[in-house]
Amino acid sequence: MTVEFVNATFPVITVSIIIPLLFAGVLFFLPERHAKPLSIIASVIVFVISTYMLFAYDYSSYAIQFYEKYSWIPYLGVSYEVGVDALSLTMVWLTALCFVVAFVWSTNIQKRIKEYFIAFLVLEAACIGVFVSWDLVWFYIFWEAMLIPMFLIIGIWGYAERIYAATKFFIYTFFGSLFLLIGVVGMYIYQFMERGVLSTSYFDLMNLGLPFKLEVIFFLLLALGFAIKVPMWPFHTWLPAAHVQAPTAGSVILAAVLLKMGTYGFVRFSLPWFPEASKYFVPVMFALGVIAIIYTAMMALAQTHIKRLIAYSSVSHMGFVTIGTFALNMEGMNGAIITMISHGFTSAALFLAAGYIYERVHSYEIKDLGGLARFMPVFATLFMISAMASAGLPGLSGFVGEFLSLLGTFKVSIITAVLAGVSLIVGAGYTLWLYHKAMFKESELSESKIERWEKLRDMNTAELLSFLPLVILMFVIGLYPAWWIRLIETTSAAILSKFIGG
Repeated sequence: MTVEFVNATFPVITVSIIIPLLFAGVLFFLPERHAKPLSIIASVIVFVISTYMLFAYDYSSYAIQFYEKYSWIPYLGVSYEVGVDALSLTMVWLTALCFVVAFVWSTNIQKRIKEYFIAFLVLEAACIGVFVSWDLVWFYIFWEAMLIPMFLIIGIWGYAERIYAATKFFIYTFFGSLFLLIGVVGMYIYQFMERGVLSTSYFDLMNLGLPFKLEVIFFLLLALGFAIKVPMWPFHTWLPAAHVQAPTAGSVILAAVLLKMGTYGFVRFSLPWFPEASKYFVPVMFALGVIAIIYTAMMALAQTHIKRLIAYSSVSHMGFVTIGTFALNMEGMNGAIITMISHGFTSAALFLAAGYIYERVHSYEIKDLGGLARFMPVFATLFMISAMASAGLPGLSGFVGEFLSLLGTFKVSIITAVLAGVSLIVGAGYTLWLYHKAMFKESELSESKIERWEKLRDMNTAELLSFLPLVILMFVIGLYPAWWIRLIETTSAAILSKFIGG
């Protein structure tokens, strides 16, 4: 793979990282009443920048665009090096969109408001930094920097068992990060021993020519770090607890953005750096992906708590990303990337729906609901579209990504594709069951419930503004996937160049 670099005429990427940090710093010295509007303004600025990059990006050839590189610690070969290809760019745009949604939704926060928004602003800067960094030191700094604000968001603004959930989240992801660090440092040392070069640039480490045994060792070290973040079965146990205890906006960012970092890591690092090890571990990754899809879909079916059900369904959907990625062909890779984007929309919308229901009914237990559609028709409609997109209904975004992932997998392993495809029925089953129980089942409406439900108000402006864009984008990808495929296919080909030629 020959990489070209298109230097930025204006440092838009650096600005998109600095803006949230700058606003967080300013908020620290301002009264609390400024926290909500300023945070929304900051997130909108970052979203406008990312949207500009999305439409200014030249996808006709593979190049790292809006590229910036400045020497930082020259005697160790460390530089500040940022830029985007289509994979990075779509993840940055998804991140920027989801933070706007999270900030608009969070206007109802009443507890320690200033600290809440500062934590989210720092988290946004770290998330964008992960997706744009091409120097491994900066990548790791941003990767670790995410842990602290998310730990605080769950631990301070979460529900009753928030400390347990935040601690479990931190321990799992921190140990995963240690394996990632050991792997990267090992490659850095190997490069110096072989070439006499000290560099932490992604591109210098990409063509090391590692012996197969070393490839396997480094692949496993990095894979452990990424697998915990995805999370893949059996490393997923931290996720349901974190989702259940996190505040609504925290769940949105956790599902829509943070989970993507694990799958992003597999696509960005594991395949281009360790092609032989990646091929060697295809059966293992397929097996783990299928187990995640089927087992967690069955677990979702058994849940009575809305957020826990959505959390298990997220793990199941990430299984499609895993098998699509390790199909090692264009269909699978395009499907994996589009599933990552689509899951960002659908998971964010479903967690917003769960938060919306809790705001009205004060319960996440499905048995406490029933017949809500009659009293909140606008919400019921948007919730239905989001649920159907998550279940993979044709015409909505979930169908495109999962269909391409299955198509790519089918070319490599028919058994894996069939098993994963059958699980779609389970996915549709628990989604429809949840929706039916929560929104339609009027047989569970008691007199006291009807009296309470009649006082419920439908969506307010902030809730509609945060929910509606996600639903529109589900249709945009579902009805016109060609634009997104054109955007990412050159990058997919570049990532797969060691497997399919190019």
